[in-house]
Amino acid sequence: MSAPILWIIIPLGVGVILWVLRRRRWLASGVAAGLSAILAILAAVLPIGEVIRIGGTQIELAESLFVLGRSFILTNNERPFLVVVFATCAVWFVGGLILQQHRFFAPFGLMVIAALIGAFAVQPFLYAALLVELAVLLSIPLLVPPGEAVQSGVQRFLIFQTLGMPFILLAGWVFGSGDIAQIDPAILPRAAIVLGLGFALWLGVFPFYFWIPQLTKQTHPYSAGFVLSLLPVSILMLGLDFVSQIGWLRASSTLFLIIQLTGMLMIITAGVWAAFQDEISRLFGYAVILETGYALLSIGLNTLPGFMVFAAGLLPRLLGLFVVATALSVFKNNGQLTDFDHLQGIFQRFPVAVIGLVLALFSMSGMPLLAGFPVRLEVLELFAAQRPLLIGWVFLGNLGFLIGVIRVLLHVVRLADQTEQRMESWGERVILLGGMLFLFLFGFLPGVFYQSVIFILRVAPALLTAR
Repeated sequence: MSAPILWIIIPLGVGVILWVLRRRRWLASGVAAGLSAILAILAAVLPIGEVIRIGGTQIELAESLFVLGRSFILTNNERPFLVVVFATCAVWFVGGLILQQHRFFAPFGLMVIAALIGAFAVQPFLYAALLVELAVLLSIPLLVPPGEAVQSGVQRFLIFQTLGMPFILLAGWVFGSGDIAQIDPAILPRAAIVLGLGFALWLGVFPFYFWIPQLTKQTHPYSAGFVLSLLPVSILMLGLDFVSQIGWLRASSTLFLIIQLTGMLMIITAGVWAAFQDEISRLFGYAVILETGYALLSIGLNTLPGFMVFAAGLLPRLLGLFVVATALSVFKNNGQLTDFDHLQGIFQRFPVAVIGLVLALFSMSGMPLLAGFPVRLEVLELFAAQRPLLIGWVFLGNLGFLIGVIRVLLHVVRLADQTEQRMESWGERVILLGGMLFLFLFGFLPGVFYQSVIFILRVAPALLTAR
């Protein structure tokens, strides 16, 4: 047995089996959630590349798997990343079971994760582009329920993700073609630009992000939330891993400055657009853009504290997006429109979902006592120390998003004249209350949770030497 078989081949194979059994939705969702939880636990306790004695039996989990001349390598450095990914998937699959997601959600969700882990593990790097594209293609049945037409948001998602693939392939071929010292120095900056364009298209960086609010508005919020939570995080970690392996990129101050300014621009534009939104599902899309902007801002600092803040921000990001997606899914499943003209009385019908939605959005805007506040505060302090003349622009973007959240709050608290029946199920209330509990716990006890997450940076050990 090897680690790639355990964390790539098995989820992929089980996903295919669950697709065959897709008519049994409860069974498929339960198996997907259980398998994800087991794989997360195994990633936490099972060392890779070491001999383990269980009774009189010796077991060694090998690091490598060779397929068609390509190698898939997972080491102990990747274990924290695997724990985060599969634990997150387990929560999403449990929520999908409660929210009665369509029959393709669990099978294709497992296959998407297997493809993303494969992209992270494959060597040489340029083949990662093909596996990310495979994950994108597998996301389409997840985003488009059976029998529904493909909307423009999904089409643009597919187009922009596919456009990013050839750029990554070309840059991966240049940087992976041999010793960097033997490559023509004039080619390296051009290859870096091509690489940046590829990741910009993958992540939905300004001005390539207008498909994100379209996607969150036109598709089911739970499916969109699943894809927009795990795909950008995996791509960000893939980018960090690649940069850490290429010394020329790691030493380029210009590269990190561009990443930093790009993150700042995303925060500003997302905040300005969010301030004028009158549709909560589109605001959800701008929340995704804001989170990616802060992640890029942290990475662009090119310091050890900056990388640590990026890693620490993964849990609040994933939790906030999950709670927002769950709340919007409760509305969607009950036929509740989410534009401002149809929100009167929504609190009387969905009190727990409304509270969860508002708290998660406030957390992403950096409201004190919530999960996002410690990370936002640390990022702003580090950025202000490095770029004091630009910090005001970041505050402006964050203020714009906060104004958008306050506008949502003012509309959802409007009461209707007649008494409305509460339409949330007990399962929906339990999962929303659990999410809200962790939003407060992360805010009150940030060190307890963040210290365990920053080990995810071990996937890019060279970055840990930054000052």
